[in-house]
Amino acid sequence: MCYAIPGRVAEVKDGVAVVDYFGEKRNVLCDFADVRKGEYVYAQGGVLISKIPEKEAVEILEAWKEKFFELKELDRTTSKIHENADASGNILQILQKVNRNQELGKKDALELLGTDDGEDIKLIMETANNVRQKDHDNACCVHGILEFSNYCTQDCMYCGIRKGSSVKRYRMTPEEIIDAARHASKELGFKALVLQSGEDPWYDDEKLERIVREVRRLDVLIFVSIGMRPKETYKRLYDAGARAALLRFETSNKDLFEKLRPGTKLEDRVQLIRDLNDMGYVVATGFLTGLPGETNEDLVNNILLTKELGADMYSFGPFIPTDGTPLQSESKPDVDRVLKATALARFMDRKSKILVTTALETVDKGAKKKGLMSGGNSLMINITPSKYRDLYRIYPGKAGNDKKTEENINDTIELLYSLGRAPTDLGL
Repeated sequence: MCYAIPGRVAEVKDGVAVVDYFGEKRNVLCDFADVRKGEYVYAQGGVLISKIPEKEAVEILEAWKEKFFELKELDRTTSKIHENADASGNILQILQKVNRNQELGKKDALELLGTDDGEDIKLIMETANNVRQKDHDNACCVHGILEFSNYCTQDCMYCGIRKGSSVKRYRMTPEEIIDAARHASKELGFKALVLQSGEDPWYDDEKLERIVREVRRLDVLIFVSIGMRPKETYKRLYDAGARAALLRFETSNKDLFEKLRPGTKLEDRVQLIRDLNDMGYVVATGFLTGLPGETNEDLVNNILLTKELGADMYSFGPFIPTDGTPLQSESKPDVDRVLKATALARFMDRKSKILVTTALETVDKGAKKKGLMSGGNSLMINITPSKYRDLYRIYPGKAGNDKKTEENINDTIELLYSLGRAPTDLGL
């Protein structure tokens, strides 16, 4: 199974290609390859990642064509808003603004976030799913995530691999990382890979550059998720072929940030995210929901900051108390709070992709589906080798760790098909 489908280039101008997918046209940046009108290409995250021979592309498209339109029709059906006369008047008025594509203010967002009424919440989720379908159709990008080291120099209060943790440590060698990426690309069909670690200085610029160059040769979109590094390091990795970066700011509340991440400053992290955007990276960023001390206003401000930072993808999930951390006795947030945050992000930044995180699924086994039905349209599947997977313990009981990668892939594809979603990323 390919987690992208090829498209035919309809036009190329000023480094941007217009790619046709069964009559749908999307723009993609084509800085990786010289491409001409009429050629077939793969794209991920709005970036052209490789060409594909015409014969091979036509065969794939022929196999996909009937399924492509079948899934679209199912998605249109499952994303309809049902009659819901029992929702409160204030909520209905705010959602009418959403349906008219009017900008929501902070007061509107706080009203939606604050409701605990079941009928209100149901209508909020349905509206968010409807907006997702209108603005993004049924595409759902599926990325592989490779967690290559659990060493970390930071002592974040909420994280299970913090410097002070007693977790058993591991580092994958560059060769292991490249081999795992090759298996994910060539054997499992992934077209986008997230290379993630703790903040581990053992991987110096030379090692990271080599890894990125070798993985880029596999014709995949590379996300780097390596925490706070000098701007020059990220520039070097961009030049080596990385085109996306995952770096959360965790919370927009400065005091809360500095309490939970001792020795670091929110403004430094936010500035690095801005720098990544300026470099040309596809930026995934976001926050933790339900941190101890977080208010509803904090959560709305988190969404607003993610939007201000120009995020191409929102990445946020619930805080999960973890043994061995200072916050191990705290409570995890209600799942509905995270789902309402997903819906709010969809309302307040309609253009963005929204990741349904593994952390959400860990809190609630049915939450992957709920997240997709609340405005989410992106997923990640863990491709870390099994001998390391349980050691990347940023929180306990990570969903899917007890299954083989192939089983997680099959479960994910089955879920997407049941909702009318296509496991593809068609571009911008």
